[in-house]
Amino acid sequence: MKITYHQIDNKMNIYTDGACKENSRKNGVAEGIGGWAFLILEKKPGQDSEIVNQGTGRKVGTTNQEMEINAVAEALVSVGNTSELINLYSDSAYVINCLKDRWFDKWKANGWLNSKQNPVENRESWERLIDLVNRLNVNPIHVKRNTTKFIRMVDSMAKQASKKDTSQEQ
Repeated sequence: MKITYHQIDNKMNIYTDGACKENSRKNGVAEGIGGWAFLILEKKPGQDSEIVNQGTGRKVGTTNQEMEINAVAEALVSVGNTSELINLYSDSAYVINCLKDRWFDKWKANGWLNSKQNPVENRESWERLIDLVNRLNVNPIHVKRNTTKFIRMVDSMAKQASKKDTSQEQ
């Protein structure tokens, strides 16, 4: 995984967000109903960026953190194989800092224990995301909540996804 640490004008930009109502755990089990969303924008020379793909999903028995991770993973799955630099925008400092600072290297070296020697939560989701990120050229960029048009869009999409009553729950 090659990661750069600054915002650049890029052909491919991904915006992601996760949402979860009742964001809690009881006896170690997540109880929330969550949603995730992504937008993929591409910019052609001399044109504005346009949305070329988007996705949402819902899960029962989850947390906001897991939905943030899943939003990024689902977006990267939809990109497929590319060597192109991908700007990844998220308001989740947890996800962005993990990717930028490679927390996952320490987690893996410590047998998936965090700095407090507790098991890393959402390990399966992290393993899936790390596998995807390691195959792509991702530039993770943290943005504050509600600061851009596209961050507001994915926020709304993730919240809506968490409210949908669907038989396609994970």
